[in-house]
Parts: sequence; structure tokens; C-alpha cells
Amino acid sequence: MQYCSLVRASASTQPQLTNPVCAAQVRTDLFLNILRSASNELLDESTLLALAELAAVPSASGTEQWVAQCATKYLEIQKHVALLQAELKAAQAAADLEATLSEFRGYLENGQFNDAAFTLVQLRKILEDSTSTSSGNAYNPELQQLQQACAACTAELDAAFESSFSEAFEPDLDHGWIMINSLPGGADARELWEAMENAQLEERHIRKVADTLLQHVLPYVLNGTASLTASIAQDGVSAQVTWHAAHPQPDGSFSTEHVEQSCMQLLAVLAEALFRQWPSTLAAFGEVFWSQFVQAYQAAFLQQVQGSSAAVLQERQAAAKQMEQQAVMTGLAQPGSDLASCLSRAIQESYHVVQEEFLAAARELLLAHDPHAEPVTVGEPLPLDMTFYQRYKQGKVKAWEFLDPPSGWDVKGPVLANGYYQVSNTVMQLVIMIDDALSRACHQGNTSTAQAIVNVVSKMAAMFGTMLPAAAAADAPVLALQRHNDLQYLSNHLLTVPYLFGDDLNQLLGSKVWLGDDALRLRGAARAAFFDTLSVQAAAMRDALAPVLQLSASLASGKPASGKEAQAAASSAQKGALYTLRRAGKLLWSCLAPTAALEASTQLLEELGGLLVQDVLARKDIGNGEDTALVQLYRPLVDGAVHELLADVDLSKQTTASDDLDVKELVAAALYQRCNAFKRLAAVLELLEAKLAGIVSKWESGELMAAGLALREVEHMVLALFEDTDYRAQCLQRMEAAQLH
Repeated sequence: MQYCSLVRASASTQPQLTNPVCAAQVRTDLFLNILRSASNELLDESTLLALAELAAVPSASGTEQWVAQCATKYLEIQKHVALLQAELKAAQAAADLEATLSEFRGYLENGQFNDAAFTLVQLRKILEDSTSTSSGNAYNPELQQLQQACAACTAELDAAFESSFSEAFEPDLDHGWIMINSLPGGADARELWEAMENAQLEERHIRKVADTLLQHVLPYVLNGTASLTASIAQDGVSAQVTWHAAHPQPDGSFSTEHVEQSCMQLLAVLAEALFRQWPSTLAAFGEVFWSQFVQAYQAAFLQQVQGSSAAVLQERQAAAKQMEQQAVMTGLAQPGSDLASCLSRAIQESYHVVQEEFLAAARELLLAHDPHAEPVTVGEPLPLDMTFYQRYKQGKVKAWEFLDPPSGWDVKGPVLANGYYQVSNTVMQLVIMIDDALSRACHQGNTSTAQAIVNVVSKMAAMFGTMLPAAAAADAPVLALQRHNDLQYLSNHLLTVPYLFGDDLNQLLGSKVWLGDDALRLRGAARAAFFDTLSVQAAAMRDALAPVLQLSASLASGKPASGKEAQAAASSAQKGALYTLRRAGKLLWSCLAPTAALEASTQLLEELGGLLVQDVLARKDIGNGEDTALVQLYRPLVDGAVHELLADVDLSKQTTASDDLDVKELVAAALYQRCNAFKRLAAVLELLEAKLAGIVSKWESGELMAAGLALREVEHMVLALFEDTDYRAQCLQRMEAAQLH
């Protein structure tokens, strides 16, 4: 570009040279100097074009035209030389490329796969460099020749690889064998894999090996329907893999005892004979093969783990771990491969399947529960202590013997012999389901399966405790009590599991089976339903006693009803309270087991007696005639409460006693003895009818204290019943003195 500037400057300054000869000489010298300076290199095309433009400059001497003519000629010569040089370079490149191709094909003919692959890699590098430096739109024959050469070499090398690989890996799936042969000319298969890796053409062949094994060989080996043998020949190069149909066992199943051993044998032969322990190829094969093999192995294992004994399961777990270690050592898998974890997950999923099978059945059973369905009577009759009741008939049983928990129950009898009661058919079916599950665990002899089933029994019990809430005792007391019975029945059954299945389960699990925590949770829920129902019945009892207490309050106010009207009101109130007891007794004793019904009946009588005792003891002054009226009002309740409570109760089938034994009489006696409030009420009514001396005598004898009355309560009644006299004061002193002794 500096030459162009000089030429244009020379032309523009021409008018300043007054001597034409001198100006022409200057322009001529300038042109010659430009040529001399570029003697060793090509002139810039723009410079020559600028000089050629001098032809348009007017000149008397013709120097500018001469320079323009020379520049134009020089430009033509320079372009021709460049064209000749390009043709020479292309011819040389074509010759070099042809020589390279000839050399490449020579390597292929001689089986020198590594050298051929290296040549292809060089051609690809040259093509890559040429592509990066060439213009994107300009036609480049050299680049096109390189592309065609690379494509041809890749195809020829791939075909050579395919031919050699087909000879090295020869499967015959119809006849059940795979031959691993040596390469022609004694070439090592390792060189073949190395060359394919360098040429980046190994993936297709690796996938062919993996697909052949995963689709046509291993599925039958993993499920045990085929037996596989893999061995390497004495030359250490060739090998043979064969498989044939396995013979079924007597039960029709196929043995999987040697699955892991066969797989390890196969992988060892492949690594040694086919891949020649070439690390990078083994790693590439492992990336394609190992994850799919793990999935297939896991799926097969899931089907086979069902019904396997604990010993077989442990052996297979150890064999799988050994197989994984071998895969890591040969380079097929990385350390920390997921075969062991998959195996663990497979076992866990298998146990989950076992659990879900029972849970689904239990869930379906509970969802189909009909609370209004006909209940089922269960239980065993109470084993009574006949010696105890013979003594009772003779009047030789002391009060404390009724308070002792056996209360005439033969403690040597069966643990679950607690009388008959009603439960739902749902809980009966659930208990059968639990027994079937535990029987299956014992029958299979699998430690892990047994533990899974014990756990699922716990979950089934929890489902029963949560999916079926108790009915509202106020709306459906029968259903609420039946829910109590269901929970209690299931709780008792869980406590018997160690006795029914303990020996087998303890041997499998290595420890004692304990479902006591689940049983206690169910029993807690049962007690909640029990007390809920009892509280409703107690509230009904308080409502029934309200008219009686109102009559009592009218006595205290000094405005009692008179004559027949008072008697009618008292009789109506008493009948209402007793009818409530009768209805409650029928409900409790028809649904509950005798022990639970006895407890509930005692609580109701306690409620009745406690309210009446509280009413009497709350009075600060009991006037003349009021004491007699209170006795007349309350005595029918004391005398008739237990009788009415048991009036509609049939206890004849609840015990093992003989027909001549009145069980209802014995229950009534137990109720009288167990109900402290009733004994207190009876004592209070006696105090209302007694004289002051008689009260003092009863206290000194301990009779009142045995009935549950305290000194302050007796003193309060004395103060309310009798006038303030010296004699009353002396009597109070005597009672206090007796208290000290």
C-alpha cells in the first residue's frame, strides 16, 4: 500500500516539476526501486493495479504509460506463476495422498490394524486442520479429496474390522454355542480392539457382544432354564461358550444354585479370550453391558427369592458379592458397583411385596367392614373354683375373698377362658389372616421373610386400630362395646403368638417374637372405647336419678309432697332409676365378657351409690321425719339395684359350673362386695334409722369403718340427726377415743 501512495503522490506532484526530463526520470527511478525491493517476493496486487492506473495520466514523455504497461505485464506474469505453483502443490498433495492411501491399504492387507488405524487418525487430523483454515464458501479440491479419502479409509477399515471380528466372535444361537477364535495370521485380538479404539469404531462391535449375551444367553441362564459352560482352549487364545436346556426339578421349578458361578465363568472367558484383558475395551464393554446385566439379574432374583430358604439365600448373596468383586477386578465395573445394592433392594422389594400382599388383603377386609353385620360369639367358659362356691353357700367366704382378683375363678384354668362375648366377623377374619401369614413364615424357613411377616402383622394390627374408629357410644352403645371387644380380642391373640408360633419363629429370627407393644396399644384403644361407653351409661344413670334427688331436695327444704302424691312421685322416680340400671345391665352383659361386664356394672353401681351417699352427707340438719323419708326413698334403690341390673342377664352358659349353681346369685354377691359406694350407702341408711347409742356401738365395733365410712362422716351425721346435748357430746368423745385405739 505504501507503493500505491508513492505512485499517486508522484502523479499528483508532476506539475511542480518544470523540467520534463527530470520528472520522467524520477518516475522511472521510483518504478525501478519498487521492482528491486520486491525481487525476493511477490508484489502486492494492489500496488501493481495502482501503477497500471498511470496509463490514464497525460504525459509528454510517455513515461507513465510505459510504467503502467510494465506493471500490467508484471501482474500477468505474477498471476501465471501463482497458478503454476498451485497446480504443482495440488499435484504433490495428490501424490502424497495416493501414497498414504496405498500405505493404508498395504497395512490392511497385511493385517496391521494398528498402523492402518494410526494412518486414518492422521488423515482425520489433516482434514480437520484443512477445514479450519479454508474458506467456507470457496471450492477446495484438495479438501474434497481429503474428505473422500477419509470416508473411504473409514469404510475400508470398518469392513476389515467387521470381517476380523466376525471370525473372532462367532455365535451360533440356534445350536447354543459361541466360538471365540484367534485372528487370521496369528494376530492378537488385543491389537484388533486397540485399533478399533484408536479409530473410534469399537462401539458397534462391543454392543453386538453385549446384545448377544443379554438377549439370547443370559436370560435363560439367570432363570435357571439353561446350564452354561465356558472354557478356554489350551492355546490360551480360543474359547468356547455353550449352553443347553436344564432339567426341571421334581416340583417343576429350575435350580438357580449355579447361576452366579456360570456368570462368573462367562465373564472370565470373555475378558481373557475375547477382550485379551485390554483395560480400555473392558471398561467400554462394562459401560454397555454391566448396568443391563444388573437389571436382568435383579429381575430374575426377585422371582427366585420367593420361597428360598435362609441358607440358599445367604449362599446366593455371597456368590453375588463375589461376582461383583470379579467384575471390578477385570474392569467391567467400577468400585462401589450397584449390584450389591440392587441385590439388597431386590430383597427389600421382595419383602415389600410379601408385606403388601397381606396389607392389601387386610385393607380390603377393613374397607368391607359392616358394623351392623351379625356379631360372632367367641371365648371359653369361665373355669370356676367349685370349692370357693361351696364355701360361699355355707356362708364361710369372707368379704376380702370377693375383692381378690380371682373372685372364685380357677386360676389354673386356660388363660383365655374368660367367658363368652361378641366380636365382629371382620376381626375374626383378620386373626385368621394373621395366623396364615405367620404359618407361611414358619413354613418357608426364610429368616428375612419371617421378619418381614412379623413386621406386617404389627402393621395389620395398627391398621385395625386406626382404620375402624369406635362408634359414638351415645349413638350406638352396642357398636362401641363391640369395637371394645374386637380390639381386646385382637390384643389377646397377639399375646398368644409366642405360644402358637414361638418355637419356629424364634429359631428363624434368633430371638423371641414379641408383639406385646402392639397388643398394649390395642388394649389401650379398647379401654378408651370401654370407658367412653361407661361414661355415657353413667350419665344416663345420673339423669335417671335426678327426679329422686329432686324429691330428696324437697325433703330438705321442708316442703315435701304429701300423701299419695308423694308416694307416686317417689315410686316413679325409683322405677325410672332401676329401669335405667336394667337396660344398662342387659347391654353390658350381652356384649361384654363377664369380667368386663362385672367391672362396668360395679362402676354404674358406684355411680348410683356415690350420688345418694353424697346427697345424704351434704345435709347439715336432718329433721324429724326426714330421716325416715330418706330411707323410704333410697331403700328400694339399694335393695333392687343389683337385682334389676342382672334381671335380663343370662349367665348360665358363661361358666363350667353345674346346673344347680346359680351363677347370677354369685355375681350379685360379687357386685355387693366390690361396690364400696353401695356398702357406704347401706351403712348411711342404717345410721338414719339407728339411735345415737347404736351409732356409737357400730363405730366402736368397726362395722361402720368396714363399710367405708370415715369418722368425720359419722360425726357429721350425728350432728345432723341429733340435738346438741351433753349426751351427744359424750358419744362423739367415745367415737373419737375409739378412733385413737
